[in-house]
Amino acid sequence: MKTKLSIMGMIAALIYSCQDKTGVNSNEDEINQDLVQAADIERQTLREWFSFNREADSVIASANSIIKREIENHDRRGRTKNNIVITQYHLERLKKKVKYIKDYEVSTEHFDENVSYTLDSLKVDYLQEKLKLEAALCEFNVYELP
Repeated sequence: MKTKLSIMGMIAALIYSCQDKTGVNSNEDEINQDLVQAADIERQTLREWFSFNREADSVIASANSIIKREIENHDRRGRTKNNIVITQYHLERLKKKVKYIKDYEVSTEHFDENVSYTLDSLKVDYLQEKLKLEAALCEFNVYELP
């Protein structure tokens, strides 16, 4: 009788230990898959936003130089300072949007789908202001017939 009980106990322990390990492995696999997916999202988001930062810096620098050139030459072309003021306004708004996006990126500890969605929304705001700035800059390139 003791032999039957000890065999039954060993079988129960063996079954229990196999079930426990299988559960841990599946949990570890799920965690590993989640980590891989999170790393992919983070890598993709960072790659996209590094290029955004370069583009934004380039647009701002270019707009600054065009505005400076127009300030120096606006009297000669007979235009009012209104175009310059409007363009500077849009440039300052663009700078604020870019600064906010960069601050948001820096304060984010880990990237997930919600962060990616928020950054995409902020990028839409940036693109709208960029279009307004570009439209204002186009006003500088108006050619007058003699």
